[in-house]
Amino acid sequence: MFSENIDKQAWKKLPVKRDRKHEPLVDKLCFDKDGNKAIFLRIKYLMVFAAMVGYSKGKRQPLGSDGISIILETYGTDQKDAFIYLLALMTEKNGTCLKDDNLPASITIFEEYCNAGLEEIQLWLDENPGDHVGVDTLANKIFEQVLVNERLQNKADNPEEIDVDF
Repeated sequence: MFSENIDKQAWKKLPVKRDRKHEPLVDKLCFDKDGNKAIFLRIKYLMVFAAMVGYSKGKRQPLGSDGISIILETYGTDQKDAFIYLLALMTEKNGTCLKDDNLPASITIFEEYCNAGLEEIQLWLDENPGDHVGVDTLANKIFEQVLVNERLQNKADNPEEIDVDF
């Protein structure tokens, strides 16, 4: 992808896409409406959160043909690109996914987790129509995940409580 004759900074211009069908959700969570502060100050923060939701649910969803791009450099300005690389490493379990030639595939992994995560977040909000802003719904889901994580950690800390089938 990046031969010796091509600018070594070309990775910065790689597109990171999201599906346009999620724009109402992006607008709701990222833009100040009716005097309510936006939950996410930047779209890329929502995308990272959504990708983590998708990963935690073990779901990836390919994007449709109508996508909106943000260049990878936008994620890199405050090291949020690390989440893209982290998801690729955790999914591929191989460091070669970070090589220049493989970065587009790593970005696709992030995009697919993000797409699935946005779908999941929309379901959460649909289940709670009284939460017009969405902050209570997201906070509750985060808290639920913290409780799950604590239970899992407690089981790891107390191996005698782990059920084993023979």
